[in-house]
Amino acid sequence: MADSEFQRPTLAENISMLRNDLFARLDVSDTLRRMDEDVRAKVYAAALHTVYGYIDYLAMNMLPDLCDESWLARHAAMKRCPRKGATAASGYMRWEGVSDGLKVTAGSVIQRADLVQYTATADATSSGGVLRVPITCSSAGAVGNADDGTALILVTPVNGLPSSGVADTLTGGFDTEDLETWRARVIERYYWTPQGGADGDYVVWAKEVPGITRAWTYRHWMGTGTVGVMIASSDLINPIPEESTETAARQHIGPLAPVAGSDLYVFRPVAHTVDFHIRVTPDTPEIRAAITAELRSFLLRDGYPQGELKVSRISEAISGANGEYSHQLLAPADNISIAKNELAVLGTISWT
Repeated sequence: MADSEFQRPTLAENISMLRNDLFARLDVSDTLRRMDEDVRAKVYAAALHTVYGYIDYLAMNMLPDLCDESWLARHAAMKRCPRKGATAASGYMRWEGVSDGLKVTAGSVIQRADLVQYTATADATSSGGVLRVPITCSSAGAVGNADDGTALILVTPVNGLPSSGVADTLTGGFDTEDLETWRARVIERYYWTPQGGADGDYVVWAKEVPGITRAWTYRHWMGTGTVGVMIASSDLINPIPEESTETAARQHIGPLAPVAGSDLYVFRPVAHTVDFHIRVTPDTPEIRAAITAELRSFLLRDGYPQGELKVSRISEAISGANGEYSHQLLAPADNISIAKNELAVLGTISWT
């Protein structure tokens, strides 16, 4: 059975057990093929095997740590911990060097080269040679995010305005919460049931916001009677959330915090950039990429606020890279301390 010492009998074991029991009780000494007692044993064993299977299924789903997705939704509902849905990216489409007075109306459709579409959410008129149109992705999820300068096309042309523009601060799109991340939040609710403003409450509330997977609570952050909540994601490249995510977290936590509680400060961590100087054998692009990936994972694990990056742990992470045989860590030479308001992020790797 699920995560217990009970060993569920196999179908063959059930048949053997029931056959022996029936033969003993009915005083049958000879075993003939298809005799009534033998057929009964197989039929009863099949039914018993099904019952065992159902009990095993219930045992697995009785608690959130092993349950399947549909059962996790039930556990989550009882703990008021719904799954975070996908959110659509939003930002602006920008033109520069255009005539003043050109207007793009709300509802206009914009398209990216990979056919992802956006919709203008409000009218916008060019001024000072610049036109910035507020847009939202038509599809929810991280697919709508775009780097600044990404080419966008206005599907319906506007007289005097080039169809091609660029993305401007187009962020905030998040996919539906990963199943195991959601499971971890539900289990966390068993440990941190909201208590009206305890330290753990703020962490739980912050993680309910799309894009936030980690949070830390600091009492008296800006003086007596204040609470600081630092938020971050688990992004291996940049765990520092966007400003829009910080705003969303502040708006979400505010109504949940105690009415007569402390002043609330929700903020993003400061990136503590860590540079490395490494000599590795063998030295190939593939091994360098593997080491880079291992260092990113290491910084996510160990680079938390008020933590310390141990030189020995850094070497251990490098040794875990696929293909690495030996290496020499030239920098950093000493352990690195992470401040209370910081998160470690990967800087530059120099290879020798």
